[in-house]
Amino acid sequence: MHIFERLRLHPERPQSRQVRRAAELLRQGLFVVVPTDTTYVAVCLAHAGEALADIRRLRGLDEHHLWSLLCGRLSQVGEYARLDNTAHRLLKRALPGPYTFILPASSRLPRRIFGKRRDIGVRMPAHPVCQALLEECREVLLATTLQLPGEATVEFDPDEFIPRLKHLNCAVMDAGWCGLTPTTVVDLCEGDAVVLREGAGSWPLS
Repeated sequence: MHIFERLRLHPERPQSRQVRRAAELLRQGLFVVVPTDTTYVAVCLAHAGEALADIRRLRGLDEHHLWSLLCGRLSQVGEYARLDNTAHRLLKRALPGPYTFILPASSRLPRRIFGKRRDIGVRMPAHPVCQALLEECREVLLATTLQLPGEATVEFDPDEFIPRLKHLNCAVMDAGWCGLTPTTVVDLCEGDAVVLREGAGSWPLS
């Protein structure tokens, strides 16, 4: 049975009923498009194989695409990545916020998705809708930016991108227009912080 739902939410005070419905659809194995403090992202649970395949087809991704982990709490980061004291202090200052931190992966990282990768990108967005979803799910979500094949920029207007998703089993948490600037990516794998991409988050931290 085909399922597509457009869930309209207030961007600052998301309705609990809509958030619960999005979490329910994730648990049913669908993917959900969610606003963050930077761009819209497509998210799913790590065991949702069909949702992962749908996102790959939608975005034209290969098997080597590096997914990010969306976390609601720092304690969840520590489950999938190795954090020394310096990295922990840095993440505590920066998150939630518009950053992706590349960290050494722990042994709990799902190998069927990440293969033999020894690092992982971790995000904790500061957007009320995304935060509410993570709190409702109480587990990390796999995420990738919603940028469709043939498009030079990321998708920011639900009225524009929803027609291209309606044939898939998914839901869109529509909180209006989102940003166009991606996260700032900071690599912490070798100790010192190395900025791999300058984005929405200022660096160094003030």
